[in-house]
Amino acid sequence: MEHQQTARILVAGTGPAGLIAALGFAAEGFPVTLVGPEVTAPDGRTTALMNPALKVLDRLGVLEAVISKAAPLKVMRIVDATSRLIRSPVVTFRASEIDEDEFGLNLPNSVLTPALAGAVAAHAGIDWLRSMVANWHLDAEHVRAVLTDGSSVDASLAVAADGRLSPARQAAGISTSARSYPQAALVLNFGHSGDHAFTSTEFHTETGPFTQVPLPGNRSSLVWVVKPETATELAALDDATLSQRVEQQMQSMLGRVAVEPGRQIYPLSAVTPLRFARDRVALVGEAAHVFPPIGAQGLNLGIRDIDDLIGIACENRSDPGAAKALAAYDFKRRPDILARSSAVNLLNMSLLSDMLPAQMARVAGLGVLGGFAPLRAFFMREGLRPGSGFAALAGGLGKQVRR
Repeated sequence: MEHQQTARILVAGTGPAGLIAALGFAAEGFPVTLVGPEVTAPDGRTTALMNPALKVLDRLGVLEAVISKAAPLKVMRIVDATSRLIRSPVVTFRASEIDEDEFGLNLPNSVLTPALAGAVAAHAGIDWLRSMVANWHLDAEHVRAVLTDGSSVDASLAVAADGRLSPARQAAGISTSARSYPQAALVLNFGHSGDHAFTSTEFHTETGPFTQVPLPGNRSSLVWVVKPETATELAALDDATLSQRVEQQMQSMLGRVAVEPGRQIYPLSAVTPLRFARDRVALVGEAAHVFPPIGAQGLNLGIRDIDDLIGIACENRSDPGAAKALAAYDFKRRPDILARSSAVNLLNMSLLSDMLPAQMARVAGLGVLGGFAPLRAFFMREGLRPGSGFAALAGGLGKQVRR
């Protein structure tokens, strides 16, 4: 092990979560070994990062490199586009209602991932081994990863940022509850003749959400959740026909639509581990939570995982992988992850449900949000920073009591 003060951290996985974890631990003075190949596969997806996540990128010196290619998210709307008997009113969330200029930024993954990888490669405190972990050996004292090139790495703590199928999670014997949905997401970018005014619109349909998120200029990204066979059919359409279908689905809200090349299909599932750390392995990102793409939660939640894990590691510098540190991490992340996962899964199930009570519950929820500004502000604050909605509510009540 390293000299007593600060133990080595091993980060497995080189997606955005793994790269951010490596940078975050290195910034706090931990020696870091990152294991995983460079990500070179083209990725047409975008990631909506909320302000707290952007603050983390800024702290890591990465925000400046990506900000010019991103679009601010100033307004978020939910539109009930189902043809059901009971439909909810349009709910509009404005960042200005909670004294923010914007909720966050929408960033192309093709910009975000290379910027993070560049920062990692340039960091003297990170040893990046562009290999894969072949075997994990976990014991009471340390974790050892044997790599496919035959070399091995010892550390106090393994950060599992190795995705939804996480071999590190399996090695630690952490079981998961998983469900696959009868849905797939068609992902693409498109140009439009109208101005999006930095507004993201999530149309709720019977098969799932159809979500338009602004990009710089008159362009937006789209995540269209449909039945898997429909996704395949849509992806096979020629550009002109698909453009027309997207425009119809959006009720021509952004004028004429022209889809850009590069369509991807992602099957939808939900995975929740029964615990978030064990045997010197801590789960972050998709190793810790997978759920449908509703309400821009994925990587934002992953960045909170990493932030909390680093905070706890800083209090246990000589042995951040010790059982008490991992128990603290599990305890800290559980409420946030379970609340987000269940809210997203419930909303998704209510869209798929033909049962009137589920539809009524969803409509009542959105209706109350739409008509009651303080509650809307509460949800916006909670969406950005867990706990801050309650804090603002308590502050407001305190002011009223003092009057």
